[in-house]
Amino acid sequence: AGKGGVVPPRHAIVAKSNAASNANLETAAKAAVKQGTPMFAASTTAQTVAQPASPMTPGVVGGMAAMLGAGLLIGKMGGGDDKMVKELQSQQQSLAAQLQQQQANMQAQLQAQQAQLQAEQSQQLARALEGKGMAPAEAAMVASEAQSTSLEERARAIQQFFPTALAVDDYMNRVEVALAGMGFTGDNTIAMSNLCRDESCMILEDKIESVFGACFSTHGLGGVLTCGSIGIKAGLSHSPVVGGKEQYVFFSFPHIAIDSMNAIGKISRPNRPGSSSACGALCACLADFQKDGVEANCRVPGVHDAENPEYSILKQRLARQLKSENCKVEDLDLVSITKAAERTITNDLKHLISKAVDPSKANYAVFTGVQIHNWATDLTDGKTPSLEFVAAGECYTVINGKQEKLDVNAVPALSPRQLRLLGQVAEEQHPENDLPDQDSVVQEVPRGYLMRRIGGAAGARKSPVSYINVPM
Repeated sequence: AGKGGVVPPRHAIVAKSNAASNANLETAAKAAVKQGTPMFAASTTAQTVAQPASPMTPGVVGGMAAMLGAGLLIGKMGGGDDKMVKELQSQQQSLAAQLQQQQANMQAQLQAQQAQLQAEQSQQLARALEGKGMAPAEAAMVASEAQSTSLEERARAIQQFFPTALAVDDYMNRVEVALAGMGFTGDNTIAMSNLCRDESCMILEDKIESVFGACFSTHGLGGVLTCGSIGIKAGLSHSPVVGGKEQYVFFSFPHIAIDSMNAIGKISRPNRPGSSSACGALCACLADFQKDGVEANCRVPGVHDAENPEYSILKQRLARQLKSENCKVEDLDLVSITKAAERTITNDLKHLISKAVDPSKANYAVFTGVQIHNWATDLTDGKTPSLEFVAAGECYTVINGKQEKLDVNAVPALSPRQLRLLGQVAEEQHPENDLPDQDSVVQEVPRGYLMRRIGGAAGARKSPVSYINVPM
């Protein structure tokens, strides 16, 4: 109680408590600095000394307190401490980004666990309904509604890392609709695909070819472009000619695995125990940067390791990109380096296009981004669906020399009725797929097709057809 027995308002008590805590943090941080502790470590030391135990995770609590301690020091410093203030501000920003990523990871993992549980519950529901006499087809339809919800939950988990991510069939449908409205179709356009050499990337290649026919590929480790302008010109020379002009569409995507339980970089592969990595080349680059730093991996353009040409070119181009962006090694993880690879490879592609394409003689479109494998943690259990996503990057057309930006995410998705109609056609043409009826644009990659396409599993179903991308 305050003076005269009056109880002060709760906010006043909290404010007084916070002020005392802040004073303790400031004192502890200053003491650490006087003892020669670096500024970032000083703010961390301050939270260790001054903060009580908390039910939150130690990493988040420690990071929040370190930011507060650093902020208090910044507020107390005068004009003579400009260098230290800038250092602290930079460290605060770095720590804030790390905390934000930790929170996103935790949220995505929780969503993945919920989606996994929903998928298992939908399968149990179908079995229970059949046990009570419901026809298998009707039971599967009821259960598919629950399954659609779990797939959409997984999509939202992926979007925690890549906000523009769309299921691969949904992405390709929007691309096809947008390009058809601008005069690009599979009959009058050649597709040029630039993906990683990893066999898991062939899922996206198949989707592209289902719309545009056989691609001219320029694949490289991590999606690095090493074909040069002559290689690009070779593919362009195969293009259809319409009205005296050639037409091309360029697709370029590095890739990353985020499995059904949201483990970043983890992917299961047919007939191989345990988990593997994707992208392996970008994982190796990340490890080299964390070991030796970015600067040490920069090379003069054109110089590469003769024994490992693609990897050395990928790594040095990434290093130069990260250096130009003033990226700190401690801020790098597999998600951020994959996004950096997308920016790097997009710049390389645009440069090669400028050298190889004559806009007065050709129209073209460019689609870049990141391919994301959201596969089941165990491909043999047959219970958890495997999904593929594409996070859109730069998208634009150049027609008659004029560039126009496209927004794939703004193109309307197919309606539930359209999905059902395409599903009926797919079932009639490819009954071996045996997919459940769905009204969702988030579609499962047929397990049989996945096992055969990637692993060559004997007896697996052959067709890559989904409800959306149906060869017509």
